Amino acid sequence: MKHHLLATAISLACLVAAGQAGARQITITTQMGSFSGPRAYAAIYLTDPSGTVVETLWIAGGKSKYYKHLRAWARGSSASRSNLHSVTGASVGSGGQLQVSADIADVMIADGYQIRVDTSVEDRADHPRSAILTLGKQTSVRGRGFVHTLSLK
Repeated sequence: MKHHLLATAISLACLVAAGQAGARQITITTQMGSFSGPRAYAAIYLTDPSGTVVETLWIAGGKSKYYKHLRAWARGSSASRSNLHSVTGASVGSGGQLQVSADIADVMIADGYQIRVDTSVEDRADHPRSAILTLGKQTSVRGRGFVHTLSLK
């Protein structure tokens, strides 16, 4: 499943604030591990180097009542107040893959912003920070919980 997102408002704001015209399109791939039971909910999001949520890139799972289980993302975002319909899709099953494309400002890459993934499976477990990848330093990391790997191009 491949989802293309337009440049995020925060990326544009950073570009304007930094006075740079540079941005890169990245493709973020979240490979889920094997697990039994219901499909997983996942939040893929961008944070600053200190871990503050800057932008939600994708939510896998359409029922907002379960978003509270994506704890690190929900705590740092305005998930309960935001209209997230434009960045949501179906939950993801065992061994499944999520691909999300986003335009990220060069300044965010240079400054060490991070792509993070939180996951949860009903009646199983919640895994905040299932995977954390630092832009400009890593292209792939092993996950924990329901995430096998997180990578980018």
